[in-house]
Amino acid sequence: MHHFAKPASGIARLAALVLAAAMPAVPFNALAQHAHGNLTAVAELQAKSGSAVEGKLTFHEMPGKGVHIEGRVSGLTPGKHGFHIHTNGNCDSPDGMSAGGHFAPTGGRHGAPTDKEHHPGDLGNIVANAEGVADVDVMAPGLTITLMGKSSIGERSIVIHANEDDFSDPAGNSGARVACGYIDLVELHMRM
Repeated sequence: MHHFAKPASGIARLAALVLAAAMPAVPFNALAQHAHGNLTAVAELQAKSGSAVEGKLTFHEMPGKGVHIEGRVSGLTPGKHGFHIHTNGNCDSPDGMSAGGHFAPTGGRHGAPTDKEHHPGDLGNIVANAEGVADVDVMAPGLTITLMGKSSIGERSIVIHANEDDFSDPAGNSGARVACGYIDLVELHMRM
């Protein structure tokens, strides 16, 4: 945070205001270490593997608790769908494979988020209703959004799969990747 001495004149006051207004947006991660409130990221889902899946997810970092993920996804088949954070922040390929494997910075086995051993990116399943819409409300303990530390999911990707995650190792047999979204850090602006 920038601090300015109290201007002595109207011209100096005007100069300070112009300088403050001209300051560029500060990337989210540059301020994260100084923030005391909830930090946020967003993922716009792209349809993959010939699907019609779309939606938007918001990620809120809850200090000391993890990351709360919420939003709405449509175009799914009714039922459960595997839901994972993937290592690469890349959703360019038509099949979503450019997102890489599950986010597992410490290795380990794939499993349910409630299992003692599971990848940090293993978020379980989301459930689509008869209209193919899933309302997402998931808490992911131990994760962060900031770009600091091995538990950060900022600038990675989130993937939704065609089928239910059965929690078997190594990837839960959840089938094709039907949606992928880059986890985009939200910019904060300096306010004087």
